[in-house]
Amino acid sequence: MLKFLLTILLSVSMAFSATAAVFATNTPDKDAFVRALAPTLNYGGGGALSVSGTNCSSPLSGATNGAFDTFISFNTAAMVAGFNSTFGPNNWVVTSATLVLTQNPNPGNPVFNIGTGAFAIRWIANDTWTEGTGTPMAPTTNGVTYDQEPFYLDAGTDKNLGAFNFNETSPVNCPLALPAEFVGSIQAGGEAGFFLTAIDPGIGFVFYSRSYAGNPVVLPHLIVSATARPGITAVSLTGTNLVLSATNGVAGGTYFVLTSTNPSTPVSQWTPLATNVLDVGGNFTITVPNAANPNLPLPHFFLLQTF
Repeated sequence: MLKFLLTILLSVSMAFSATAAVFATNTPDKDAFVRALAPTLNYGGGGALSVSGTNCSSPLSGATNGAFDTFISFNTAAMVAGFNSTFGPNNWVVTSATLVLTQNPNPGNPVFNIGTGAFAIRWIANDTWTEGTGTPMAPTTNGVTYDQEPFYLDAGTDKNLGAFNFNETSPVNCPLALPAEFVGSIQAGGEAGFFLTAIDPGIGFVFYSRSYAGNPVVLPHLIVSATARPGITAVSLTGTNLVLSATNGVAGGTYFVLTSTNPSTPVSQWTPLATNVLDVGGNFTITVPNAANPNLPLPHFFLLQTF
């Protein structure tokens, strides 16, 4: 029995928490829109960004100006420093991320299309694109352009973060999916970059860019929440039941104990053993029935996971 207990103690691990405890807000450090009908020109210095479909037209000229896409990137170094200060270095996990975009209802330039519809947001692995200085009145060639999209976009590495709808209600709050690659880019304290593109051909969503000189509240914002990383603090046995003592629990959080005989097995393939929903936060315990059964294969690896 002692040998079994020592194996458990050396093998426990833990995963994520998912109830927000603190928020951090970032504005972009670079952004630009690109146009299909001007594929070699840059628009990184204007006060507005755009996502547009191919069938949308300008209310000022009546012209159909083609597709618009947007590149936007946030540096998360200050955000990471804040979370490290609050929770301790690397002792926190991202629980949500929301991109907030505010419509510019009167962009005042016939180049922009206006219309409603859906658009997609992707996290992109390649953040080496350059913002440039081009504006709708005076485009340049010194930054990212439409014909460079194949260089910066990669279906094999980029991750879809969701589809969102623009219906002329502003701001547009976009709660993003949290694939590991995107979360890792936030936690690394470097660039977290996005690509926005139309889903509906009739959408013409124009929103303020980081270069807008007016009210800073309307600039794009990335809002990230995090909480202290839960951890297993002690392991004990009651008969053949395994009792895990843990800390940094969050009230209302659902906690699972998973097991595997191979720690390199993907988490999705680990076997669930016990579930607990906390009615209070802080320290807590989870009892795993019959986990110390001597007839079970050894070693056992246990993982605490929360959603």
